[in-house]
Amino acid sequence: HDIRTPMNAIVGMTAIATANIDDPQQVQNCLRKITLSSRHLLGLINDVLDMSKIESGKLTLNMDQVSLREVMDSIVSIAQPQVRSKRQHFDVFIHDISTENVCCDSVRLNQVLLNILGNALKFTPEGGLIQISLYEEASPNGEDYVRTHILVKDNGIGMTPEFKEKIFESFVREDSARVRRTEGSGLGMAITKYIVDAMGGSITVESELGKGSEFHVTLDLQRAETL
Repeated sequence: HDIRTPMNAIVGMTAIATANIDDPQQVQNCLRKITLSSRHLLGLINDVLDMSKIESGKLTLNMDQVSLREVMDSIVSIAQPQVRSKRQHFDVFIHDISTENVCCDSVRLNQVLLNILGNALKFTPEGGLIQISLYEEASPNGEDYVRTHILVKDNGIGMTPEFKEKIFESFVREDSARVRRTEGSGLGMAITKYIVDAMGGSITVESELGKGSEFHVTLDLQRAETL
């Protein structure tokens, strides 16, 4: 599932570009989205090869300068084909941003967001609502850092209190008829927590059966020097 999402975006955008080959602006827009999805797909493949390191807690981060706005654009581009296919309502809220450029591992951050968003898309029925929010506040780590909050909320099937307590464990999937219909390895949330922990952040989840879930990621990211 995780690999199929960006792959579908690449195939879909390639078809749109081919159908609009005489429209340079449309082709350029498609190529930009293909590039974003390809980068994420490459990151996922690297993560699969690196699985043993992730599970043993030996995760390494490759720090570089990242635009949070570009990260959000990438997430939206990759998610859009699935949102359209299920006729879901997808809202993005960005507010109280004091620092757009930060230092972090962009591939890992993308993986965290797409793991969470992928679950929201997967477990929210047709016509459902998914929201992703990004906002910042002062960091307790000092002026060189900014506390970044990312929330992903849906009104999907939710989860039982028992499953919510162990969602971040490896190879754990809820054993019910409503979940068995969906694909997944049961590793996504465990990997997500490994990455967030390695970044020095936190991840929490609130969920109610039949009413949906909300994941909240908090990261203290170093401000990037702007040229």
